[in-house]
Amino acid sequence: MTNIESIAIEAATDGACSGNPGAGGWGGLILFEDGSQIEFGGGEKHTTNNRMELTAAIKTLERLQEFTLKRNFKLRTDSKYLIEGYTNWINNWKKNGWKTSSGKQVQNSDLWKIIDGLRLTDLSMEFVKGHSGDPLNERVDLIATNYSKGISLPRNPLNKTLINKDDELLAPVNIKNLLSRIELVDEFEKKGYLLNSKELSDLLTLKRDNNIIAHKRFDWRNWTIIPIENKYWKIIKKNIE
Repeated sequence: MTNIESIAIEAATDGACSGNPGAGGWGGLILFEDGSQIEFGGGEKHTTNNRMELTAAIKTLERLQEFTLKRNFKLRTDSKYLIEGYTNWINNWKKNGWKTSSGKQVQNSDLWKIIDGLRLTDLSMEFVKGHSGDPLNERVDLIATNYSKGISLPRNPLNKTLINKDDELLAPVNIKNLLSRIELVDEFEKKGYLLNSKELSDLLTLKRDNNIIAHKRFDWRNWTIIPIENKYWKIIKKNIE
């Protein structure tokens, strides 16, 4: 269910952490050809700066699966750790069974494996110096910092489109698609039809979702998605008072 009408032209990500380890936050931003943009972020109570940088990249790469990307698409970040890992180190890590050259377990390998599975053709990462006045970097830094402090996504009056964490606010262009998807989910629940993992991913527009990959029970809006043997899934409506 790719939104082929929305052409993404650039993205930016950032992570922040107080204490390292400590309370952390991450932020992502995608720009589109029509001048609109979407923003999203989140936080964790106990984490590290590097994990927040990787999480920001994961969440942004997941969102980018939904759109058409312009040629030579750039994801901009001030994390050399993210760029070097994505561009150079990850190939050797995989060859060595996710071990470093010294034989130690690669730090944050759980996140690196997800990133590797979300690679997109013609996407490259570009370094931008942090706190240098770059507007995209400053914006995602603000989002990440706010979430690390327990503050939700800051409003951006310059945005034509604003999407908050977990799709609480949706771009108007996507509302009709969302309604159709919700109606389909409701129909599958009423009929009791089983779905395989690919069908479920397409229905919920969840590309390479960790719960689906691990065949684990999870909630999606008004429904609980329950794994059935042989990699099938059943949709059950939650009791909402």
